[in-house]
Amino acid sequence: MPKFVVTARHDALVYYETVVEAATPEQARSLANSFMYEGEWFATGSVSEYDDFEIDADDGVRLLEDDETIEAFLTVAVTAQERDAVLAGLRLLQIALARGDIDPPLGSILTNDGAHAGLDLTRIDALCERINCRGLKCTPPI
Repeated sequence: MPKFVVTARHDALVYYETVVEAATPEQARSLANSFMYEGEWFATGSVSEYDDFEIDADDGVRLLEDDETIEAFLTVAVTAQERDAVLAGLRLLQIALARGDIDPPLGSILTNDGAHAGLDLTRIDALCERINCRGLKCTPPI
């Protein structure tokens, strides 16, 4: 019997922060809440999910490919400096894989001690592109 992937939308509250110069907390809240406020808001990485979800009626069902697995995305909050370190590490991993000289301990981390095959060069590149959005509107892969 065929297997299908069903996509659902989930209610969530995403938290953002901004920095406001003000004399009091009340004034800071008022300034940030003003329609004239033009400061930059930063995603904190904190998300509160609700129990209510809805299956996407338009294109929410597709056939599961033969060798496809579905995994949950992890949300990790990092600073810009930490993001750049992660990108550098991924690019170094990509170079090591391309040369075929990956150290066994690194290969063990890449495959979770053989639990899966690890990412190939193309998937590492796609991951770097997703991480490298740097505040642009980016969408996760389908």
